[in-house]
Formats: sequence, C-alpha cells, structure tokens
Amino acid sequence: MKYGSAFIYLNVVYAAGLICFLILFYINIQIIFLTNFIIIVSITLLLIKLAYWYSIRKTLRNINSIDKQKSFLLRLTFCIFTYITPVYCIIQEPHLVVSHYVSTITFTIVTVLAIIGMFIERWLFFTESKRNANLYYGNDAV
Repeated sequence: MKYGSAFIYLNVVYAAGLICFLILFYINIQIIFLTNFIIIVSITLLLIKLAYWYSIRKTLRNINSIDKQKSFLLRLTFCIFTYITPVYCIIQEPHLVVSHYVSTITFTIVTVLAIIGMFIERWLFFTESKRNANLYYGNDAV
C-alpha cells in the first residue's frame, strides 16, 4: 500500500503544479522552473507508472480478454490525459501561432483532462486491487 499513498502524493504535487502553471500562464507570468518541474515530474511519474504496471503483469494474466482490453484502454487514456498531453502542450506552446486567450483555454482543457486522467487511474487501481483480493481469497464475483 506504500506505493499507492506515495503515488497519490506525487500526483497531487503534479496536479498542483499544473494548476499553478495555468494560473501563472493566464496572468502572463512565465516561470521556467515550474515549466521544467512539470516536464520532469511528468516523465518521472510516467516511468514509475509503467514500471509498476510491468511488475503487476503476472496478476493480470488471470483476467479474461475483454477485461484486459478495457484495462489497457483505460491505462492508455490515463497516460495520454495525465502525462503526455500537458507536456506536449507546454513544449509546443511557444511555437504556436495563436492568441494568448486560445492558449489559456487549451491549457485549461489540458489541466482538466489531466485531473480526469488521475481519477481514471485511481478508479483503475482500486478495481484491480479489488479483483486481486477476490482472486487471492477465492471469490470469483467481482
């Protein structure tokens, strides 16, 4: 359970960084440290999450193919929403030919998607934990 609580705290720090970045971007203040922090934390969290999923792959072999596909799709959605999209928007923003207003709306949408992605990940984590507990204790109903 240590993994779950530590990862929650890191995700909260990441979400707070995204929200602070959004607010400062709206005010038109650019902090390079915050930009680099978001990029580094996002990449680090993505690598940690991929390593965790690799470590639990043995328990996922007991799941039928429909649940595997659903789980894979949710994981892919989580990674794209939470880690890839915000970093992509932050890196590409200086090269876009759009107004500040459009960029602010884009960052707002990306931040909301990242937070939704975090909720998807928590739901997926609890669902897999429940399924693993049911497999361990011999209950087939999930």
